[in-house]
Amino acid sequence: MPRLREYLRVALRNSTATPSQCLLTRVDQMIHLCIMNAKLDTTKEKLLEAAIGLLAANPAASLADIASEAGVKRVTLHRLVGTRDDLLAEIASRSLAETDAACERAMRNAKTSFEALKACVEALVPVGDRWHFLWMQSEVWEEPSVAKKIARQNAELSELIEDAKAEGAIDAGIPTAWIVAAIEAVVFAALSTTRSGDIAVNDAGKLAVRTLIQGIEKKPVRKRARKK
Repeated sequence: MPRLREYLRVALRNSTATPSQCLLTRVDQMIHLCIMNAKLDTTKEKLLEAAIGLLAANPAASLADIASEAGVKRVTLHRLVGTRDDLLAEIASRSLAETDAACERAMRNAKTSFEALKACVEALVPVGDRWHFLWMQSEVWEEPSVAKKIARQNAELSELIEDAKAEGAIDAGIPTAWIVAAIEAVVFAALSTTRSGDIAVNDAGKLAVRTLIQGIEKKPVRKRARKK
């Protein structure tokens, strides 16, 4: 309110307008600003979606190609998303957020940490199919803000693995870091086969889980038969 009173005071001093007229002008300006911001948000969303679709088909697509696909001028693209590195970093952050959401949904009804882990791995394949081109953009994962989010995800995944070990479901002799790396490997393999058209996305998710679990699941100890 103090800023609004100051605005009215200055407006009245420099104008013949009444206080109510000045207030209406201020409100009109605020409404206009909100509309412009909403339009910018819509344009940026359109740009990001165009970039995701185009880069999925052609990872080498230029900013000019992306701007053309989105139906905007290149200067608009630069104003809203910055450089190509900035664009890739924003897309990577979005991919990580979608990954978080997919895992949260998948793990919602899990009764154990081991069940939650399997559900999360299976969910990573369908959502990862949308972002597969980022796997080939190694430099984007080194961007500080993106690297911080990945470190947080890996920490949460490691904690889930440790909990599953404590349940006795995963072989405690297998290092957690190795299991994290194995998850990345089977998910990448699943994405590669779906992109080539060899395996359906849903089947690839189940195969990723099956391949992983067979390697890390704790095997029952078989008692040797006593010699008579």
